[in-house]
Parts: sequence; C-alpha cells; structure tokens
Amino acid sequence: MKRVGPSSWMLAVSVLVWLFAVLCTVYGVWALVTGQVSSDPAVLESIGVAPGRERLIYYLGVPLFGAFVVYFAFHIFFMGTGCILYDEEMVVFVLNRRERRSYRWRDLRPGGVTVRSLREIEPGGAVFLLDGWYFTFSDGRRFPVRAILPGYGEFVNLLAKKGLLTGQRGV
Repeated sequence: MKRVGPSSWMLAVSVLVWLFAVLCTVYGVWALVTGQVSSDPAVLESIGVAPGRERLIYYLGVPLFGAFVVYFAFHIFFMGTGCILYDEEMVVFVLNRRERRSYRWRDLRPGGVTVRSLREIEPGGAVFLLDGWYFTFSDGRRFPVRAILPGYGEFVNLLAKKGLLTGQRGV
C-alpha cells in the first residue's frame, strides 16, 4: 500500500522544536526558582515591555511552553501520528495508534465519509503549505491531508480518478 503522511525528516524537525520548548520550559522554571530572572532592557523595550517586568514574562511563558511540551508529547509520542494507506481497492485512515478506519473506495460515500477542501474551514489560502483536503467521517471527526505531505499529489490524483473531488476546487 502507498502512504500519505509525515515523513521521518518532518518528525525529526518536530522533535527538535519540541526539545527547544522543553529547554525553554526547564530554563524558565530554573530562572523562577533561583531568582535569576533578568533581561536586557533594550530587548524588553523593543517588544513593548516595561523594564522590571521580566518575572511576569517568565510566569506567562513557562506555562505556555510547558503546555506545548505536554500537548506535543501526548499527541506525537503517546497517540502517534496519523497517515493514510491506500491502493486501488481500499483506503485505511490511521487516525492514531489506537484507531484505524478502513473503507473500500466505493463504500466511502455510503459510509458517510465526505471529502472537502481545507480552504472551506481555513479560508484565505495565504499559507500554501496548509492547502489540501480533509475527510469528514459520519461521527463528525475530521482528518486533514495537507499538500506538504509526501505522497500528496499521487493521492489527490487517485481521489480525482475515483470521482471523490468532483465539483470542488482542485489543487
């Protein structure tokens, strides 16, 4: 089966961003605990923060970065990334490590699965990397397929060949 989903280099870059957020969180906690909170007054002034309010920035930043770290770790390391596996006969939506949904191509529409352009829910299209399609299942859950993903072009061609993209804006 062919695959559409994040590649290993995409996941590696994501993990590096996550590690940076972990370091920022750990440093922020350390700075607050030890009282080593300081910043260059010129930097604070350039972003519109009055000097002497560094502690406030740290108190706001630590929970923000910490929440990102926990959210990302849960979704990537515990739940796993989603992808689509497909061939000429069927498609398998791997939503996460625990949930997969398999359909024959001819059973997608009768099964309550619709295909729509991401521009319907993300209008503007200013960021071409976010362009793509999404599948809506009968229970209301959505699964996006973004143009940046490896294998996207071939998958969209197959969707068009199967008649699932008729009457909608193409890529």
